[in-house]
Amino acid sequence: MLGLNYTSVSEFILIGFSTFRKHLLPAFFLLFLRMYLFTLLGNLPITAAIWTSATLHMPMYLFLCALSISEVLYTFAIIPRMLADLLSTHHTISLMACASQMFFTFTFGLTHSFLLTIMGYDRYVAICHPLRYNVLMSPRDCAWLVAWSWAGGSVMGLVVTSAIFYLTFCGPNMIHHFFYHMPPLTAHLEQVA
Repeated sequence: MLGLNYTSVSEFILIGFSTFRKHLLPAFFLLFLRMYLFTLLGNLPITAAIWTSATLHMPMYLFLCALSISEVLYTFAIIPRMLADLLSTHHTISLMACASQMFFTFTFGLTHSFLLTIMGYDRYVAICHPLRYNVLMSPRDCAWLVAWSWAGGSVMGLVVTSAIFYLTFCGPNMIHHFFYHMPPLTAHLEQVA
């Protein structure tokens, strides 16, 4: 029950990298920027090659293209904010921005997991049922599997994020992490008796 002396958390302070010396933060920025750019440079050409080449319009490559897109979007949900926090002196984020980052992180992460599961099923069908592969993994069915992976990731991301942000946050608003995710936030949930 909310008392008279009650304050809720409206923003969080991310202190993941603040324990390091200030002169190391630009080096971390360059390191994480290089890793982010390598992720983009590794996945975007894969997507472009599969998209433009008609000979690669097969189930395995469709799944690989969707996997590359989900990986690019997953890193895009986390890394730019982390890079900005490395160079900034102001590390606060509003509750709504935290919720949106968490939603996109869960959505793209779960979509990535669903796509990996479908890719495993695709290889199972190709190895164990090679003569029926074209029937079991038709282009239409593969497109549906990819669409259901994205829909499932979005629904699960929405369910998990809304379940967490439906509750009330209290206590100190400092998060000892470098991005906003469920375990660091659950420490700040109000204890209900």
